[in-house]
Amino acid sequence: MPQTVRDTKIVELLNEAYGNEQHVTAALELHLQTTTRADYEKRLKDHLKETKSHASAVSKRIRQLGGTPATVSLPGPEGVTKAAKGMQDALNKAKAAAQGPLEVVRGSGEQQRMVRNARAEFEEEAHEIAAYTVIDSLATAVGDTQTAKLARDILRDEERMQKFLADLLRELSVDMAHDEIPVSEIEGSAARRATPRRKSAATARS
Repeated sequence: MPQTVRDTKIVELLNEAYGNEQHVTAALELHLQTTTRADYEKRLKDHLKETKSHASAVSKRIRQLGGTPATVSLPGPEGVTKAAKGMQDALNKAKAAAQGPLEVVRGSGEQQRMVRNARAEFEEEAHEIAAYTVIDSLATAVGDTQTAKLARDILRDEERMQKFLADLLRELSVDMAHDEIPVSEIEGSAARRATPRRKSAATARS
């Protein structure tokens, strides 16, 4: 265990970040299963690699400080598995529900699903950005330059992902409108602004 109050506090914050990274890893893996837009799929894959790298780097730093990597909200790999199963169950229920009443809605609902996923990812990024900002600031204040640098490096990745998601949400929302709202119900010039559809991930791979 850490030998000083300083290191104990830093390990506490790093363990919280480690738990977040485990949670995000499980969520991204599930979101990839329902993403049909090629650029979005690629970015999720890239960020999944980044997230796993972040978790590994944070875990290593915790050990260097004398601590033990242990997730906060998801206790260990078993907790992550249970969380993933819970999200998968919810996804299966959503798919089953889509076979019923939602079929009367124009479009397949895939754009709405991606909007929902991207919103959740944006919120997770905000949470992580706040966490690593605190770690960077506290570590800098107490002279732990190694932890501060680690936090800043990860923070840049999280901010880049959140910027991507912010831009993507605008585009996905427009696509969702064209998919699910009849043109007759869209007012004014917006009815004439048909956004060119991007190729789906499946199309791009063929």
